[in-house]
Amino acid sequence: MITGANGGMGRVICQQLLLSGYRVILSCRPHGNGPGFCQSLICTYGRERVDLLEMDLSSFDSVRKAAGLLMEKEKRIDVLINNAGMLGWKAEVSEKAYEMHNTVNCLAPMLFTWLVKPILTEESRVVNTVSVMLRFGKIPDFFPYPPEKFNRFERYSCSKLALTLISLRLAELWKEEKIWVNMADPGIVNTPIIKLHKWIDPLTDVLFRPVIRQAPRGASTAVFLAMDPSVNGKTGTLFRDCKPLRLPARISAHTDADRVWSFFITLCTYGNQQ
Repeated sequence: MITGANGGMGRVICQQLLLSGYRVILSCRPHGNGPGFCQSLICTYGRERVDLLEMDLSSFDSVRKAAGLLMEKEKRIDVLINNAGMLGWKAEVSEKAYEMHNTVNCLAPMLFTWLVKPILTEESRVVNTVSVMLRFGKIPDFFPYPPEKFNRFERYSCSKLALTLISLRLAELWKEEKIWVNMADPGIVNTPIIKLHKWIDPLTDVLFRPVIRQAPRGASTAVFLAMDPSVNGKTGTLFRDCKPLRLPARISAHTDADRVWSFFITLCTYGNQQ
């Protein structure tokens, strides 16, 4: 299953896994071009190979509903790729008043992963798409709530750092059950998520986008983590260009890891009452 399946990298990941023989469930927002992309894959690979699960990561209610539907239909998930993400233009909050980057990029996909744990079996793989920006991230005292002053790159890097911290804890927690949780850093990729400013973008389209990574290269590490036999048994590891990277101690032993994990567990356990 791939979240953000109709995005730039998501499309490549879906097609690569289908070409390799997988049956693929696409997860997309309820409104958008997801159903159309899903139908195009059905026409190519057949309805028995492709399915659609609508989910809005800005809504925990939608996440819980999608997780329930998936577990009603499926007995197991071999690979879960949390690929969906956002880089917003303005300050936004979820229905719980959490900052939207923290919701969409971190808390919602990790909540979904937690909820579908019953159908993750031995040697299932969870692949979480992080970012090079996680190294610049800081976990503020008010996490996951919004700051007084909005900076899109600070919020994005914070959400990706929090996603990494939770991924590391899940990897350790599920290691004995042989559920492997790893992270993919795609690099800076030419996808629609990269928008700088309406006056600057025409210039970046000419000078910047052609020299950064294109979607196939950005998606390659997630595909590698989903399929390659060498990954079996590896968990809690960050990969880039299909190779493991060593996380610095300030991240692997982050001083705010306990606080982020505690909030996440509270969300998973008592979320319906929050």
